[in-house]
Amino acid sequence: MKQICSKEFEGKIDLEIIDVIENPQLAKDEKIIATPTVIKMLPAPIRRIIGDFSNREKVLLGLDLLEFEGQQ
Repeated sequence: MKQICSKEFEGKIDLEIIDVIENPQLAKDEKIIATPTVIKMLPAPIRRIIGDFSNREKVLLGLDLLEFEGQQ
């Protein structure tokens, strides 16, 4: 996820990594039931993907970010 964000969006996305072991309340609040989970908050609508993030195109599609790819 770090690699996708840095390569595709060059600092335009804030990525916050949360260790659910260290912060179980946040995991509960966000209804995270499996890891790894990515939650895209903005732009709306909220999107969640779970699992393997190795396929860049599937990750961007799942987060509804393909249209923003490479925009300046």
